[in-house]
Amino acid sequence: MKIKEKINLVYIDDDRDEAISAYLDDDYRNDMYDVEYKEVQFEAEKGYESLLDSPKVTSANVILIDSKLFENDSIKHKGKFSGEEFRMILRKIYPFIEVLVISQNGENKDFDIIPKYRSGGSEKSGEYYDRVLKGKIDESIQKVITFRNISKKLESNKGIEKFLIERTVDSLNGISDYNELSKEDIDQLITAFQNIG
Repeated sequence: MKIKEKINLVYIDDDRDEAISAYLDDDYRNDMYDVEYKEVQFEAEKGYESLLDSPKVTSANVILIDSKLFENDSIKHKGKFSGEEFRMILRKIYPFIEVLVISQNGENKDFDIIPKYRSGGSEKSGEYYDRVLKGKIDESIQKVITFRNISKKLESNKGIEKFLIERTVDSLNGISDYNELSKEDIDQLITAFQNIG
């Protein structure tokens, strides 16, 4: 029997949404892969750097993050930003982590934001997330698997510099030289994102 490939699925929020947590922990299934689910509670006073240093975050393959996570008034950092902006920062540091953004403000197709479940309808939260979230997670997992397959092919290519291959494969496996980007570099990225919007 073939061993299933492992996928680390991580949900990040400052105020954990019980419906999302229950769905990801109890209901979400992918028969093709061994999906291990973890949660990270964002502590605003520690700033976004704490997420970039978190072993759960750095070893994640797919992350689900709340859009309003970094807009909380208790954040001391002068540059508040959204989950979708954090997705861009994470993509720069860990390019092979797939990040999904979820929001209570509903769907936003321009920024690829998934709406959170709202009670009151005939649909239960598990049914709702099966309909709107499962496919997105499955698609993200498939992208991770595609990158893994390409990296295996890349490792066997003798025409590419070994250092470049190692850095690429390390990044895919959640190992990154985060210290290459200083806090000031990341702050400048945040400012640049805010100036765009």
